[in-house]
Amino acid sequence: MMISAFPGRATLTLLFALINLCVTHIVDASSQTEFEQAYAPIQVGKITTFIPIELRPDAIVKLSSQELDGYTNLAWTPSPQADYYQIFKFDGQTWQLVASRVTTSFYRYNGSGSFKVVACHRFGCSSSNPEDINVSEALAINAFYAQDDNALTAGSAVIVGWQLSGATSAVVTHNQNGGSHATRISSTSLGRQSFTVFGDSQFTLTAYGFNGQSTSTSIQVPIAEENPFLAIGTKSDYKQPLFGLNLDIIERTVFQNEHHLIFSTHDGKLYFFRAQKEQEQPVSWQQEWAIELEGVVNSAPRLTENHLYYNETNSDNQGRTCKVRLADIDSLICTTYEDDALLTSPVIINNDGDYSAKFMDSLAGVNQKATGVYAFYHSGKVKIFDQQDLTPEPQSFTLAEHIEQPVINTPTLFLNKKNIQGLTELILVKDQDQVLGVAVPTASSVQQQSRSFGVLSVNALSEPKPMSVLWKGAL
Repeated sequence: MMISAFPGRATLTLLFALINLCVTHIVDASSQTEFEQAYAPIQVGKITTFIPIELRPDAIVKLSSQELDGYTNLAWTPSPQADYYQIFKFDGQTWQLVASRVTTSFYRYNGSGSFKVVACHRFGCSSSNPEDINVSEALAINAFYAQDDNALTAGSAVIVGWQLSGATSAVVTHNQNGGSHATRISSTSLGRQSFTVFGDSQFTLTAYGFNGQSTSTSIQVPIAEENPFLAIGTKSDYKQPLFGLNLDIIERTVFQNEHHLIFSTHDGKLYFFRAQKEQEQPVSWQQEWAIELEGVVNSAPRLTENHLYYNETNSDNQGRTCKVRLADIDSLICTTYEDDALLTSPVIINNDGDYSAKFMDSLAGVNQKATGVYAFYHSGKVKIFDQQDLTPEPQSFTLAEHIEQPVINTPTLFLNKKNIQGLTELILVKDQDQVLGVAVPTASSVQQQSRSFGVLSVNALSEPKPMSVLWKGAL
């Protein structure tokens, strides 16, 4: 359309163009949906020309699918320009339209197959579409944290990291100074992103699953200028432990007793501090060593007989168990990596059913418990390692068929020290809103097949054995 420089024709030409915009459409051959023609103005001097253009919304970034009970659940990352979505199913030769106007970012189809989703608005639909990815894990936020080595000031950057499972899309919302900004993240498993902070900030991570399911968690990130320490009032002689060290401590990794303080930081280090006591003086803490980790320690280490045991997970979601003598950092040994994350603490079971390791053999007969360092992996797999050299026992176990959520909380060992009749030693495992009473494996269940089959035992024991769940109870 052109607006003429001649006044007599301008009104008529503009009216014609407006009518043309209202009645001109494009028909999409795949969906038989009519779209309006979009125009872009180009001005040269006093003459403005409107030319037809192709205007499509951004394609969705990720399409996730899940088959359950004869249905296929679909969920996708929303396109910011889309007004609605169209669902297509491949019939073996062509893509057939199964839903023409879906206004949510999820859909449930009665049946199975291969699908694609296109984003649409009144001018057209997106042209490129991702392949659907099968998602089988339950929706959960496993970790959400702020990573920074220095005290934040206005205008500085903070790195926010996350670890998700079962997410089809996710959004990080940054609230500061009365404003809010949402950022859609591309990595729905493990990732991090930098944000600039100008005031005390709150970051909220919202992860989305199928059928509109969602879960959220938030962290607070203060800046130094808006949170000064008050220098008024009466000061005492008390010294806050580790004050001024400027360490980004992972709270759930802190282990402390009368003489030792151990924790991990978000920058991948494991610290050991020893208590220093002087007569009539407050206790002070002296750093003994710091270990450079290959990954992250997610839960508190275990300390027994002056040996420290901890679980570590690297950026590839591979987990391993490590051991170090407090007095000798060079004594560090670790198991090989397992293709499974370790978010729990090691559970140590010795020959008399106690946490304290004695490094002694027991002659308790057929009821002797399988001793060692128990590693409870994210998927529910359980491996037992020798407490001295961390070599794996031949037989591994699994809780996968008994749990609904990944294992992220450290199980608890119930010892029945009061010898209550009818009760025995149990491993208590939390799963959502219930707790499972799991029998401690016997030494014979770990070793018997190994002695029977000799060389063939490695192949025979390659599959994890289900653990025995004695009871379940609601929390």
